[in-house]
Amino acid sequence: MKNRAKIIFTTIVVSVLTTTITVGQGRFSVAATVTPGFHNLDFSLGDVNLASGSQSYRGLSLGLIAYYAFTPKWSLSAGLLHTRFSGDSRFENASGVTTYSRQLQSFQVPVLLNFTPSSHRLSPYLSAGLLTNYNYRITANGTQTNQKIDAPNALTTYAMIGIGAHYRITPRLALIVQPTAAYRLNKPSSGYPLNYTRFNDYLFGLQTQLKFTF
Repeated sequence: MKNRAKIIFTTIVVSVLTTTITVGQGRFSVAATVTPGFHNLDFSLGDVNLASGSQSYRGLSLGLIAYYAFTPKWSLSAGLLHTRFSGDSRFENASGVTTYSRQLQSFQVPVLLNFTPSSHRLSPYLSAGLLTNYNYRITANGTQTNQKIDAPNALTTYAMIGIGAHYRITPRLALIVQPTAAYRLNKPSSGYPLNYTRFNDYLFGLQTQLKFTF
């Protein structure tokens, strides 16, 4: 009797595991990604625009993105990326214009809802969601500053969209190429630490992913 119960229990466990694995097949994916990008920030200070500034950077982002497919067309993705951007910062007021070089190093976490409207080998690919950026190191004119995550402006959040193409190389391997745009949501509060009257911070990129589906 005990042997029969063990056999029945083992059969149930194996059946559940087999069903779970079968159902999960094709739903989970991981992608290596590289994104050359452009980052721009411009602002004005004071109630009558007493001063203004801009920052322009170019660089590269590398990392991994994990996917979970709800349906063949819809998926949710989350990733961890490392970025390094270099460029110039410009500040202008009544005293004149000051420029200096800057380098930003950061970690980024994109969380996106993705839509592939077609099951064809080549299909449009659309994404929308949020991008969280943590600038952990800033180098200005050769002077390096490490930032804690709770430092002012160290942690920023962007609304992000992407429109590109999904090409299925094999049933498990796909190539995604997608221009992306992101705009900062959590702007600095007016009056602290500076009285910003205009503040625009945005990112553009060309994201390329090689995705493997389990």
